Amino acid sequence: MTREETGVRGSERLWHLVRSYGMGEWFMAAWVEGLEVWEAARRLGASVADVDDGVVCAWTDAVRGRPADGDAGIVWAGPLTAGWTQIIQVRGADCETGLRELSYGGRALLVSWGLNGPRDLEYAVDGEYVTGLSVTVPGERWGSDPHALDSYAQGLRFDLSDSGWRSDPELPPGWLEYCAWEEARLENGEDHGEEDMPGEWQDLVALACNGYHPPMATCLTSALALVGRVTGREIDRAWMDQAHTRYLIRGASVR
Repeated sequence: MTREETGVRGSERLWHLVRSYGMGEWFMAAWVEGLEVWEAARRLGASVADVDDGVVCAWTDAVRGRPADGDAGIVWAGPLTAGWTQIIQVRGADCETGLRELSYGGRALLVSWGLNGPRDLEYAVDGEYVTGLSVTVPGERWGSDPHALDSYAQGLRFDLSDSGWRSDPELPPGWLEYCAWEEARLENGEDHGEEDMPGEWQDLVALACNGYHPPMATCLTSALALVGRVTGREIDRAWMDQAHTRYLIRGASVR
């Protein structure tokens, strides 16, 4: 276990992983079965020229937008297992709008969240939306086969209202005290400076600024764990630290 993962709650481990790569507040990724990486990019809307010009690079280079990119979407994609490709959306929402296209001839999944919270986990098979799964409300499902993913969800926690985290010994030390202090500050309209806050809370402030909230981090980790059960491999540091291909998505997807 790396330094970044040391001391985090086990139920939050995958959220902390993606946070360490700058995706705590905003994340979007798709997983597609049976497609070469270049074909997945094409189905998302990359032109032939952009597919041919895909740049193999590390994550740190993938997130550096170039002035010439304009408003193009950016994805970073590579093989995850022998049968699945993992696609991280760097900019735009192409994975969300192109999920059905990605699933033709196989399966595709989508997990995403933003400043307004998580979106539903989506599952498509051969061009059809099969399952929508709420990652924060227990048992909330819909689609042509709402329970298609239930066998993969066993033991995972999709309940934002669960308050059991408050007594979890793995909770970051001082988190409850920090939250109470911050809530009181906001209620009183006070504008405390850093000098009014214990120095040991600096790491907690950084977590909060990255969207950390224990039950939410658990729900999002559960969503990523479910995907890992379907694909046979969770998103992990080994994959994120490898070079993959960065594609520009300039136009509408090829239908």
